[in-house]
Amino acid sequence: MSTLTSADFGELKRPTTRVHAPPGGGSNWSFGSDAPAAPQQRGKRSAFAQSGDVDMAPAPAAPVTTPAPAAVPAATPAAMQHPTGALRVALVKTKADAEIVDIMLQNAWEKLQQNPQVSSETFTVSNLDELPYAANKLTQYGGFDAVIVFGFLNASNPLFNVLSTSLTKSFIDISVKNSKPVIRGVFIGEPRVASVKAKGGYGGEFADGIESLIQLGN
Repeated sequence: MSTLTSADFGELKRPTTRVHAPPGGGSNWSFGSDAPAAPQQRGKRSAFAQSGDVDMAPAPAAPVTTPAPAAVPAATPAAMQHPTGALRVALVKTKADAEIVDIMLQNAWEKLQQNPQVSSETFTVSNLDELPYAANKLTQYGGFDAVIVFGFLNASNPLFNVLSTSLTKSFIDISVKNSKPVIRGVFIGEPRVASVKAKGGYGGEFADGIESLIQLGN
């Protein structure tokens, strides 16, 4: 059995401990080496300083602006609440017997011009058979408040009774269905009598009271 000595492990060096007393009375301890300690680096900024200063002071509150009270519109006089031309009336005439029918329509148009609350437009169809279709379309889809139809039915026509009855019924049905007045301005009689009546103002009476009839029940 062999015995290991200190020589087999090599020379063991013991650390030296020295005390240096620099001027000023302070102490500096050094372990294992006489080299002075590395000087501490100065002048480096912290992570907060490198990232910039953060102002934690609360932001000044924005000034509160009190909204101005809404303007109240002035009351509108009753006479001005209904604008001019608010009520639309369609005047429908036949191309047939124009020498009579045109005069009757002109009489109604002149009467409507005396009422500033009513505006009118004129439409023309070929004959009596097309009057119901025009009246229905204008009251249902045309935006008109009333329709006045004009034509002439000769009493000597062999279909006089049938045409007179069917036209009257059609106009009544259209008026009730669309809840708008359809006024029949068709003159029934002889041509000579119709001409005299038209020149005497026939047709104007159909425009009288049209506004009150439209606004009935409103």
